[in-house]
Amino acid sequence: MKALEDMTLEELWHLFPIALQPYQKVWLTWYEQEKSLITQCLPMEHVVRIAHIGSTSFGSIQAKAIIDILVEIAPWEKRMEIAAILKKLGYLCMSEDASRISFNKGYTPEGFAEKVFHLHLRQRNDHDELYFRDYMKEHEEHAQAYEQLKMKLALAYPYHRDAYTEGKTAFVKHITAIARTAYGNRYETKAYAISLHEQTKEHVRIFFTRTQEQEVRKHMYQLPTSLQEAMDIYDAQDSQTYRKTIFIANEYIGDIWCHNMADEKAVLSCCIFAKAYWGKGIGKHAVAMFLADCKKHCPLSFISAYLYADNLGSMQILEFNGFLRKQTFIKDGKPCYYYEKALHDMV
Repeated sequence: MKALEDMTLEELWHLFPIALQPYQKVWLTWYEQEKSLITQCLPMEHVVRIAHIGSTSFGSIQAKAIIDILVEIAPWEKRMEIAAILKKLGYLCMSEDASRISFNKGYTPEGFAEKVFHLHLRQRNDHDELYFRDYMKEHEEHAQAYEQLKMKLALAYPYHRDAYTEGKTAFVKHITAIARTAYGNRYETKAYAISLHEQTKEHVRIFFTRTQEQEVRKHMYQLPTSLQEAMDIYDAQDSQTYRKTIFIANEYIGDIWCHNMADEKAVLSCCIFAKAYWGKGIGKHAVAMFLADCKKHCPLSFISAYLYADNLGSMQILEFNGFLRKQTFIKDGKPCYYYEKALHDMV
């Protein structure tokens, strides 16, 4: 049996034909499972976004049973490091140019595996597919028109992937342009100069003052109730605590720390008190940077986190960084979640 790399393009097209299937809910499950694997293994401090794209993400129309995954990274200079990790996860490089790398997984000499993935490694903000996806999900009539076009092309070109793709191009470009106008900068992200630094007593004073706002405190699981208590905690820091301050350029905006370190386990806490930076993805990358730092400097195998169930921002930060929800419980009359992450899975 020929290896894939020894097959001609025509042989590959016949081995992997264009075959549409009715939408299947399991496609979302496959994406979530693969995303979890990728998140556990990639250096998330360099990952801007992981997203489900392509027709399997629309939730309604027929599609090839291939899960398309977008991974945006920054800086782009880290692409070779990330590509090497993806290859260890079973991904094969399909194509590469100066600004994009495409991978596949699930292509075998016998044909498609049960689960098949295309992974698109991109630079920050190279993501037209997100706008196209959202427009298709929100405008059923256009999704159905796209489905009809795909079905027609699949019948005409079952063994000619290039012709099938080219036949969709004009439609995709037209809808993407409309979506870009309709949604504005929905997915555009700004590059922030995030850095972590040692904590000083002056930082303790600023942190305590800035976290007295009710909007900040209501999301925090535990915070000192007085400045003296905060100073006492700072003076008593020992091998069971590891703490950093978070800066954007020269501006101090919050703290991140792990505590109760024992038996290679610790609890993670993070607070960005500068509300101007909420919702900008800074917490995701500060946590990713801190976890990478912990892996180098702390004897930890697992790190956990507790949060109130209504703290959606922190929930997204943890799940972006590969934390898994393990338990739900009640504290102070409020539902809470317990999350955990294995640091030994980080490459």
